[in-house]
Amino acid sequence: MVGGFPAARRTRPQGAGRLTRSSTHESPATPLGDAGDLALPKPPGGFRSWLRRHPRIVDGVVVAVYALPSAVLVIGGAASESYQGRTTSWGLPYAWWWTALAAAVAVGLCVLLTQRRRRPVLVLVVAAIASFVPLPSTAGTEALPVLVALYGMGAFHSSRGAWIGFGAVAAASSTGVMLGAAGPLSVLRNGDALDLGLTVSAVTSMVIFLLIATLMGTSVGNRRRYTQALIDRAAQLVRERDAQARIAGAQERSRIAGEMHDVIAHSVSVMIALAEGAAAASRSRPEQAAETMAQVAETGRGTLAEVRRLLGVLQEDGEQADRRPQPGAAELDGLAAGFRAAGMRLEYRSSGEPTDDQSLGLVVYRIVQESLTNALRYAPGAAVTASVHWSDYGVGIEVVDDGPGAGQPSQGAGRGLLGMRERAALYAGTVEAGPRPEGGWAVSVMLRGGATA
Repeated sequence: MVGGFPAARRTRPQGAGRLTRSSTHESPATPLGDAGDLALPKPPGGFRSWLRRHPRIVDGVVVAVYALPSAVLVIGGAASESYQGRTTSWGLPYAWWWTALAAAVAVGLCVLLTQRRRRPVLVLVVAAIASFVPLPSTAGTEALPVLVALYGMGAFHSSRGAWIGFGAVAAASSTGVMLGAAGPLSVLRNGDALDLGLTVSAVTSMVIFLLIATLMGTSVGNRRRYTQALIDRAAQLVRERDAQARIAGAQERSRIAGEMHDVIAHSVSVMIALAEGAAAASRSRPEQAAETMAQVAETGRGTLAEVRRLLGVLQEDGEQADRRPQPGAAELDGLAAGFRAAGMRLEYRSSGEPTDDQSLGLVVYRIVQESLTNALRYAPGAAVTASVHWSDYGVGIEVVDDGPGAGQPSQGAGRGLLGMRERAALYAGTVEAGPRPEGGWAVSVMLRGGATA
């Protein structure tokens, strides 16, 4: 059969207060993340907190530690007697050339060190290359940018990158020391022979300093990354908690809306049918009309009680809600009797042993109720057959009428079929609804007992 909803079968339905962080980011390159609604304790250590809040001041101090001694050495080198009277091959004073080159390298490294947080790899590569530039006037300070860059790799990039950088710089620097020691002007030579002890001592000292910088950087970085991971995880749990609360609220609203639709649509349809019957019999059979209106009142009171029960779950804590059980398989006979009282020519059959599962019984009740309500609404006066078959494997439901079928315009919004499909999906069931070839309308539902999706 073509899927459809009897109520719309003539047209296809369409289907915690904000808490803030107690500290700011350390730098744009290494933010501690946006914790959102997550409350965080104040980090220990006032001085460290101050440093985290003022990364530019820290970077300025690092640059000054390198720039000041470099400036002193550059100025002192320009006045060195070893440069006096010497000129380059193109006639410039030797002191001018070396001073300009040393100053350019020093200024470039100062600018580069300000990027140690954002671009630690670039800083390390350039600083390592600059350390091999032979500038006698700045000898002794060329290693500082390399140490700062290695620290930055561990603190602001990754531990793996820091150790790779350490290995590369240590190997290149050791090779440079060995090659420089072989030169005739090396201080590591003792006369014509290479002083092996001085060479090994120089290489060892250099590697130790590089290792200390790398260890400090990775220690700080690992602590920061671990803390950030904990904050991110906690923030994610908060978001998941809020999302689950919203989903649960939406599901509850959808459930209540479906129940309200089933209850009100059924009751109003029955009341309309009873009222029309009473109006037709009011002159010729006033006693029967009075009895019919009494049934309208009884149906209205029952509907009101059902609505109150459904809305009771929305009451504030402490208010007493109606806790009567939902209708189930045992109420199917009463449901059929109510439709017969409304004038429906209904034949109801039930076979097998009804289930004790209250949830499954409610699903069966609501599906039968919705199908009969739409038959009453769209096929008034038609003969209707409703059958429910209970078995160990599940429940089969079929509601058939001999009304006009697809000839009536839709009066609903398509919630009926959607609600039946959602209820059937709870038990891995299927819903088929549509016009019959011989005329009329049929709804067929198969539910798997006890097998929730």
